[in-house]
Amino acid sequence: MARLLRGLSAVALVAALAGIACLLTGDAWNRLRFTSAHQTAGALSLMLIGLSYIGLQLSAARPRKEMIKGVLLGIAFVLWGGEQFVPPGRFVTLMDSAVVTIFVIDLGAIIVEHLKRRDHELP
Repeated sequence: MARLLRGLSAVALVAALAGIACLLTGDAWNRLRFTSAHQTAGALSLMLIGLSYIGLQLSAARPRKEMIKGVLLGIAFVLWGGEQFVPPGRFVTLMDSAVVTIFVIDLGAIIVEHLKRRDHELP
């Protein structure tokens, strides 16, 4: 199962990078005017990189707490990309709040972990 998840993670990573290439090429072609193609390429790239990270987290032998933090971070990216496709409203507000909450808690946990260290080395 780990091998399959790692393979899917690699495929999603390559697809996310291809999406970024489309995003940047489209931006150059359209002289940085906002287009639906820009929004789609950006949103799909966020979702794909989130899925890639989730696959990687689920394929690794890590402590449960670390795996959950990683999966939540991947979910935040998937939600961030997904909200680009949803019209403004309560559901988007809920998605946005979930993304911000996950990012702040995840990064906050990393900061607290490193503040507790005596060696003062950063990741």
